[in-house]
Amino acid sequence: GDIPSPQLRRRQTVPRKLLLLIDVSGSMKLHTADYLKLAHATVQGADRAEIFTFGTRLTRVTSALRIRDRGQALARAALLVDDWDGGTRMGPTLLALLSVPRFSAFARGACVVILSDALERGDHAAFQTAMRRLSDRAFRLSLATPLAGDPRFRPATDALRAILPVLDDLVDGSSVRSLSDFILALARHAPAAEAIWKRVS
Repeated sequence: GDIPSPQLRRRQTVPRKLLLLIDVSGSMKLHTADYLKLAHATVQGADRAEIFTFGTRLTRVTSALRIRDRGQALARAALLVDDWDGGTRMGPTLLALLSVPRFSAFARGACVVILSDALERGDHAAFQTAMRRLSDRAFRLSLATPLAGDPRFRPATDALRAILPVLDDLVDGSSVRSLSDFILALARHAPAAEAIWKRVS
């Protein structure tokens, strides 16, 4: 008899998850407000985005940033974060993220972008371990540092040299516009970067 033709199922593409980790320590004070505006625009424009802040502790602010009005969203997020402008303990806070199964699941298969100068004040070994574990879970691990806006920048600190082998990208975090282009290029089916930039500016 006739051989039936196979019914080919069209493959559905799923938007890549985005996980943004925003450094709110004192050394990042000049950039925190812009980064949170960018995070709000990302949550509003991307289907699968999660946002955490960190300094000396880890805080999930995704629910606050889902509020459509940017002013209200940022005000709500500000109430959640209690380690503004303090120190930086990247190793312990990233390990805290990975130690909570629900939070760790956000990183699995995601494009993870850390917005930080990576001036780790704590144990470099803990930082290196956390970044390696995060890299193992993530689809792509990127560090956006405002220090890279200086053409003389080189990843010369012990902390940066320790994590370079596990980074997929080390990019300039000094420009919110270039960051919006970079972050949204990571997510499939996200709105055009220009549309997100208009929300941020």
